[in-house]
Amino acid sequence: MDDAQREMVAAGDLEKYAYCPLSWWLSEQEDVVDSHEGVRRHDTVGEELEEIRRDEEKRKQYTNIIIGLIGAASLLALVGVSLSDEYVQTEWQRYLFIAVALLWLLYSVYFLYRAEKIAIDVLRLRYEKTILFSSMGAMIIALVVILSALPANRDVAVFLEILALVWIVAANLYFYRSLNLSEGMLMRKMEYVSPQEDIAYVGMQQESPLLESRRLGIRGRPDYIIRRDSSYIPVEKKTGRTPKGPLFSHIVQLIAYCMLVQESFGPVPFGIIEYEEKKYSIDNSDELQDTVMELRDKLLRDREQDEAHRNHERKGKCIYCSRRDVCHERLA
Repeated sequence: MDDAQREMVAAGDLEKYAYCPLSWWLSEQEDVVDSHEGVRRHDTVGEELEEIRRDEEKRKQYTNIIIGLIGAASLLALVGVSLSDEYVQTEWQRYLFIAVALLWLLYSVYFLYRAEKIAIDVLRLRYEKTILFSSMGAMIIALVVILSALPANRDVAVFLEILALVWIVAANLYFYRSLNLSEGMLMRKMEYVSPQEDIAYVGMQQESPLLESRRLGIRGRPDYIIRRDSSYIPVEKKTGRTPKGPLFSHIVQLIAYCMLVQESFGPVPFGIIEYEEKKYSIDNSDELQDTVMELRDKLLRDREQDEAHRNHERKGKCIYCSRRDVCHERLA
């Protein structure tokens, strides 16, 4: 079937189907909420995660504003000093500045060459940042040389120094707000991720963007996604009892999310199933992805036939199944 025409299956339906096809089929006939308490706790966590994510974005914006204000204030101060009566640059000082600027540019070219030879994205990004800052340094040095040739203007120099001071004060105010925001946010964030990681997405609310892949024929909302360097890690949070090991149905749902996140965000080395008392990391392997696609095809066949049957002989599954009371094939 063509990708554009492929029928979509929700990752949540794959989880129900992997647990028991008949339980899934019964859920299709009647919309039943498994646990109102679980839904309520799920929503509470989602609201907190979304607030943390927004605070992180705001903190990054503050950081960019602070860097911009400090950089602009530094340039204004430099220009002001260059135009003041007290600042006089001799001929040999100009040549020295030119020589340093050229050396700095050669330094940037060297790192540009090294960056092109590096295959690892994270290391390449570090080199590119070095190139950016060294190029800015060369520009500042070149600006000093240019300004030194201009005639002194005390009034303009004083105005620029005052303006630079105002921008520095503004940068400090933003820095103070950033510190206040970070202090409370960091403590809440550490309940879910490490300080070096970011929350890239929260899907625990109905208004959260739906991840969808026409190629896979799968859609859904992972509870949240962690960004670690250049990798993304979907997390599925489960309320209720903690099993001795990760349930197969939960693994299927998580791998379906891994496949969606990999298409929408980037590389996904593994996913996390988080129970109340324990977490499990599940590798995003090709074998598990094949299992997800096989279950998806079986689900669609049962949906087309409008029937499904129990595929296990385990009483425990029926005992914990929320559709046991309406199931005609239950074992307990």
